[in-house]
Amino acid sequence: MSATVFALALFGCSDDGTACQRLDTPIQTYRNRAECTAQIDQALNSDAAMRAEAPTVYAQCLTSRQMARLGTGEVDLAKMNGPSFAAAGY
Repeated sequence: MSATVFALALFGCSDDGTACQRLDTPIQTYRNRAECTAQIDQALNSDAAMRAEAPTVYAQCLTSRQMARLGTGEVDLAKMNGPSFAAAGY
């Protein structure tokens, strides 16, 4: 059985989630999706999320494989395979 690590990432996005940039914040990792998901509200209320210059900030728990596929640059979260994401509009 392989261990899957989950990471909580924040994204500054357009309102529809099609034009997103991963926010420059330390990536927090968790042993399972439940631990990661439990931290989403806290992440959305963090200073980094509040200071983001984007209409919407999304938080998403991703596997390490999904994080590696993201790379850098613009991301379309609406097209990502995997878990749904939570958002806060500012």
